[in-house]
Amino acid sequence: MENTKRKELTHIKVGELEIPASYWEMTEGEKNDLCLTVLDGMLTILDYNLNKEINRFNMLDNLLQSSIIVNELTENYEVTDVMTRIRQLINE
Repeated sequence: MENTKRKELTHIKVGELEIPASYWEMTEGEKNDLCLTVLDGMLTILDYNLNKEINRFNMLDNLLQSSIIVNELTENYEVTDVMTRIRQLINE
């Protein structure tokens, strides 16, 4: 029998996002507005902290992918939905 080790996912918490409790009752327009607001905040933070040679959209996409994985595992589906929508916005 082959000895295999499961690769553990390690993540560093870089912030916390609070989604309104009424998220699932929001209209598509309200969800879109929320996502754009969060996106703007994330880009502002990256602009302030990121080395200018690093592409902020690539970095943001990587952060979003990681956040989606972590929030799916912890069953934070509202956050997962917001992060997925933001990824769709920046990758269109």
